Amino acid sequence: MLRINLHGTLHLIIPAILLKCLQCKTHFATNPGGPPREIGDNVLDVATRLGATTFLDFVHRTNLTRNFTQAGPLTVFIPSNQAFEEIPANVKDFFQDLSYVKTILLYHIIHGLHPKNSIENEAVFKSEYKMEDTFLDVRLNIYHEGEIITASGSPIVHFDNVATNGIVHMLSRVMYLPPVSGTLTQEAYTPITRYVAYGLMDGGLSERLNRREPYTLFAPTDLAFEQLPNKTMQILVGNKTAIRRLMENHIVAGTYFTKGMKESDQFTTLLGETIEVDSIKGNVTINGALLPLPDFTATNGVLHLSTKVFVPLDFC
Repeated sequence: MLRINLHGTLHLIIPAILLKCLQCKTHFATNPGGPPREIGDNVLDVATRLGATTFLDFVHRTNLTRNFTQAGPLTVFIPSNQAFEEIPANVKDFFQDLSYVKTILLYHIIHGLHPKNSIENEAVFKSEYKMEDTFLDVRLNIYHEGEIITASGSPIVHFDNVATNGIVHMLSRVMYLPPVSGTLTQEAYTPITRYVAYGLMDGGLSERLNRREPYTLFAPTDLAFEQLPNKTMQILVGNKTAIRRLMENHIVAGTYFTKGMKESDQFTTLLGETIEVDSIKGNVTINGALLPLPDFTATNGVLHLSTKVFVPLDFC
């Protein structure tokens, strides 16, 4: 859920539902990217060797030791200490609530062995974070011919640390935005993206963004729509074809998290027009639009909040 204050500053509120969902013999194994590890090293032993002290502290405080030392095999995504330090300030407050921390840590566990050389773009795997009757998916993406690989938008920076009960990949960002809101269509229903929600509905695109196929949705705020010229608004009023074309210009096939973007990257929208990454320094900008709240993971892709409407060229 999102809110905007009187000064126009955007704030992130983790959905309330997220807060309510609680729920030796010695020989050596090959450890790609590092020295041999004793077979006695489980996931938490490997985390200790990697210096992931913040992660380990949270594991012990949430009583999840058994989850990370179970027989497996597991693939575990462990954020670095710096990754925890770089969590946005207004999200860090939630890490005071150990029930919330517990759900986030469970989201970093998937079952099966998934080393770097087996990762495929857009692969999804069930995590141990269960919301109601569903285990939430972690989505893996490959960008720039393998130069960047992400897990639910968080870059993997140290692959294939072998443990007795699985494998560990280190992250440079905590996966603190699991797909708790559902599909992109469901994700678009926020207090400050009502025009997008209605536009998807009136343009006949809601069903498409409810399907399993992955998409990236650039969702302008209501304020961005309200700043459109009168001429553009007149084109849209009561014209479902125009509304559909406008909304198609904010949708890209495939999942593109900001951590996988580089300056000058180009994306083709469903309308067929090209949008380009201007900058990745600080907040990402695309086609002159700031993405103040990016990377809202959905079950079928990702939503980025945008400060600008991408008006089709023939509307001008």
